[in-house]
Order: sequence, then C-alpha cells, then structure tokens
Amino acid sequence: MIAARTRFLRRSLLVLLGSVVAAGSIAATVSLLLHTPDSDAGFGPLVAFIAVVLLLMGLGGGAIWNGIGLMRIARLKPDALVFLARREPTLTPDLPVYLHRKDISADVSDRWVPAVIDERGLAAWTGGFRPREILIMEWSELGKVEAADYISIDGQRRFGISVDVAPFPTPLIVRVGTSMFGLQAAFDREGTLAVADDTNALRPAPAP
Repeated sequence: MIAARTRFLRRSLLVLLGSVVAAGSIAATVSLLLHTPDSDAGFGPLVAFIAVVLLLMGLGGGAIWNGIGLMRIARLKPDALVFLARREPTLTPDLPVYLHRKDISADVSDRWVPAVIDERGLAAWTGGFRPREILIMEWSELGKVEAADYISIDGQRRFGISVDVAPFPTPLIVRVGTSMFGLQAAFDREGTLAVADDTNALRPAPAP
C-alpha cells in the first residue's frame, strides 16, 4: 500500500500547488478590483489571499480532519493497517442490523471514515486530533476479504473491497483511500488490491 500512498501524495501535492496558485490569482484579482486611485491597498492583497485560503480549507475541512486522524491513529497503532474507508449503503443492507444487534450507534453512513486493520479485526474510528474507535468487527466475524468490481448507487462502475460479515449473506462493500493536504479520494485499482492483500496478511492464523 506504500506505493499507492506515494502516488496519492504526488497527486495531492499537485492539487495543493494548484490551489495556492488559484488562491493567489483570485486574491490579486480581488485586490485590483477593490483598489482605487484614492485608496491605499495596504494589507489588502494579503487579507484577500488569506480569505481565499481559508475558504479552500473550509471546503476541504472533512478531508483535513480525516487526514489528521489518520496520522494520529498511525502513531497510536504503528503495526496496524490504517486508511480511509467508505461503504456503499445500498449494497450493505445488513449493516444497520449488525449495529443494532451490538447496540452500536456509530455513524458509518456513506462518508469517508478512518479504518484500522490489526490483530483484532476491522475497526472504524473518528478523525481529528483525538480519534477514537467507534466500531470493531472481529476476525471471528469476518470471512473472505477480496477486491471486487461493483456498480455504485449512482450507476458508476467502481473498484472496492468486498468483506463477508457473519452471519449476513450480503458482503460489506467499501471503497478504500486516504487523505493528504485537504484532498481525500479512493486509491486506484492497484492500491485497492494492495489494501486487500495487506488485510489478508494481517489475519491471524487459524487455531490448530
């Protein structure tokens, strides 16, 4: 999965640089429009630039929050596999039943959340500076984990990971990805395959 993170890092840096250039261009344009011969620009361009940067950060607030969470979780659990996951709700109709049976009120709707794979199983966490575990599916409940093509609720063909969760017949379908520099998105096909392989590698050996 390291290669997938590296590719994502490169794309994120390009997006970040493009955003900074766009912010500078917009700030310069706003400053020119507001400037008149009788006025003193002063800190006008700087204020406009900061305003645009804050706007961009606001638009990517969720991604920044998850990115911070991923870094914090990786420090807390250095031996675990840490990434973002996003489930397809209509493809996992049994998940609400699973949560109800375990009296879990975790919000794992159709949005990106930090995910952790370790010796216990598959867990969902919150993001931010103080991430916490909100859901754990133990290995004893998990069957086959494999990469799979599927059709999303909006009719798009996507590539994700299928996870069998006992005792439900319908697999849990998720996309996997990461977040860096305010950008969060799914890994490419190669990265998704790597997450599936790394997940299976962390599965404890069956008891003799």
